[in-house]
Amino acid sequence: MTRQKIEMTFSLMFFFFAIFLFITIMTSSFISNFDNLLLIMLKPGGFFITLSRILIFSGICLSIYMYLKNKTNKKFSLFGFAIFSTIFTFSMLSNINDNELDRMINIYNYKDTNIIIESIKNIIVDSLVFVYFILIPVISFFYKKRVYDSYFYQTYLREIAPSLNTSIMFLFGYSIESYSFSSLYSVIDFILNISFIALFLRIAFNLKDTISFYTIMNILLLIIGFIIFLLSSEVLSRGNLYYIGIFFYSIGLLHWYLNISLKMKI
Repeated sequence: MTRQKIEMTFSLMFFFFAIFLFITIMTSSFISNFDNLLLIMLKPGGFFITLSRILIFSGICLSIYMYLKNKTNKKFSLFGFAIFSTIFTFSMLSNINDNELDRMINIYNYKDTNIIIESIKNIIVDSLVFVYFILIPVISFFYKKRVYDSYFYQTYLREIAPSLNTSIMFLFGYSIESYSFSSLYSVIDFILNISFIALFLRIAFNLKDTISFYTIMNILLLIIGFIIFLLSSEVLSRGNLYYIGIFFYSIGLLHWYLNISLKMKI
């Protein structure tokens, strides 16, 4: 598969599911008979988490195929297998819903403790995603010479740095939340999201002679999505939006893995 085909396939996938999400949010917001549509899709083991598992399992199969096909550079194939397998395992282990856990563990403060643990886990995942897939690519673009010539970048990051399209997909997943300006965490996320959307626009403008149609389309989807998430905070606050974020992270991760595999000629 060529780089152009990878960009086309994943950009179209991103477009389809982003539009599907927009329609779902709008339907839940304005049609009373479908006000629980988003909640149904966000339940444990529901639509978005199931699609995430399918994508991650595809990544496991792909990494095995790459390992068997490649005769020289097998390390990245093993690395991909480890990442996808770990994510898939955690996803399956988290399938038990709160009611089942309540029956298994009868501790009065379990739910409060579980909420705290889940929040910490989400913050850790979001932080790792933000630093590697969003922050580092932006810094690399604006400080090309200083970053590209550094020993650390040349040794550890040059071959596995995410593309602009990958970063857009991850930022889209990162920006999915119910924004409440009474919450400091939400305000910080709002500032980060709007700042990096502006930076991506700046990068796209600087690369206007070489940027692809799919990148422009993905940036427009990111902007439209961010506006919809802002305007639909009340509807979004009713469900566990992290399942949607994980789904778009899965698209971005598989896109990144294929791009790097192609770059390394695995």
